[in-house]
Amino acid sequence: MATSGIKSMILQSVLYATTNQQPLLCPSTATWQCSPIPSMIIAAPDNFNLDVETPSPQTVPEPNPPTVTPLPLKPTATPDKPVTPSPTTSLPRLIQEADQIAARRAWKYFERNWNPQTGLVNSGDNLPWTTWWDQGSALLGIHAAYQLGLLPQDVFQNRMNRLLQTLEKLPLPPTGLPNKAYSTHTAEMRHLNDTPDPKGTSGWSVLDMARFLLGLHIMRSHYPEYSDRINHIVARWNLAKLVKDGWLNGAIPRAGQLLEVQEGRLGYEQYAAHSLKLWNIQATNALSNPPVKVVQVDGITLQVDQRNLKNSGATNYLTNDPYLLWGLEMGWNDTVKPQVQNLFKVQQQRFKRTGILTAINEDSLDRPPYFLYYSVYTNGQSWQAVNVSGKAYPQLRFVSTKAAFSWFALMPNDPYTKKLRDFVQNLSDKNRGYLSGRYENSQLGVNASVDVNTNAIILESLLYQARDRHPLVLEAKSQVRQQK
Repeated sequence: MATSGIKSMILQSVLYATTNQQPLLCPSTATWQCSPIPSMIIAAPDNFNLDVETPSPQTVPEPNPPTVTPLPLKPTATPDKPVTPSPTTSLPRLIQEADQIAARRAWKYFERNWNPQTGLVNSGDNLPWTTWWDQGSALLGIHAAYQLGLLPQDVFQNRMNRLLQTLEKLPLPPTGLPNKAYSTHTAEMRHLNDTPDPKGTSGWSVLDMARFLLGLHIMRSHYPEYSDRINHIVARWNLAKLVKDGWLNGAIPRAGQLLEVQEGRLGYEQYAAHSLKLWNIQATNALSNPPVKVVQVDGITLQVDQRNLKNSGATNYLTNDPYLLWGLEMGWNDTVKPQVQNLFKVQQQRFKRTGILTAINEDSLDRPPYFLYYSVYTNGQSWQAVNVSGKAYPQLRFVSTKAAFSWFALMPNDPYTKKLRDFVQNLSDKNRGYLSGRYENSQLGVNASVDVNTNAIILESLLYQARDRHPLVLEAKSQVRQQK
């Protein structure tokens, strides 16, 4: 049990960092069309740094067994009196007691996993390792917690100052972009398997960087006193490398060098591209020219990416995460709304058809293979839960806690979202934060994995509610301080 728990914490973070990339196997100087026969599944974690052993179990402490603690109240659709944030004097507040308790429970993760040496937050509980996607989540989680009154202003300022000090001195590879992974204890560069990477040979993920840049933009907009420091930090980075020929551009280690690759599939690709636009980085093809096709799932029309595991070596997961983050953080535009509405509708319809509550997502697991993408559609099949090499685990389909909280925040008046929120409301450990979810197979019970993304996104969703359902990104005309 101890060994599997340790592997879970390591692998959930490694997989999260690597699988979001969804890179093609061809250099990004070409268009997205590549050889139809992939030479390697480059997103699989075992394909990274094969010459380096996995960290010894002693480096990661075993967490305490989770205690699922009930919360006293179920959420209601909307507060009796919506809380509208004042642009100058007041912070938003949660009115419903269940929401207040949920916020405090999610914040427990940050209390346990914030590192005072660096200001960085662990990707997994008690795992001193991180990626920039996870630090984007951490930034937004801390922002949400402060806005919701969970930490005093002096504590918030201390945490922000410590993080910015680390970023100002962050070791960078010759690429001029942050390495894919870092130690949260020392801010030293790490490989994706949490071994030292002093030369920064792991490459970069544009999807990870886009989420972190989105977090930095939200912080500089809400708290202008940090904007100069944030802008100077970002000015150190060679952001031009994040886009090539209008496509998102990442890099992976190959044969002792870095191979630049197109990164992202429909959903993730556009979420990242819109995030980069906040920094005047334009990925025009990613935004306006993604290769999509139309499929029918249970009679509902959905768009999916033509680039799949067979023809590109990377999987075209159609899952909730990028669309929910897009809605909470930036707001859905008219172009994506039909896709979002049908994505929600098909999950709701599956529940009506089968009686199985359905809230799909990418999530860490508390058992092998430790991370799965549960998708409405992927690689030509519907309702698949697959690992990064495409192996299906139908017995491990799950309800995602962060997806349930997010759907309720975004669509609070729909009876199905209330049902989802009620279902996951109690899935918290009183000391560690929210758990990742429940397995659809009731015999398996809860998915007791605990990570930064679940808890940060719960806090984001609660802030979205408290802001009267306004996205976290401030409109240009509203970019003023929200507190004295």
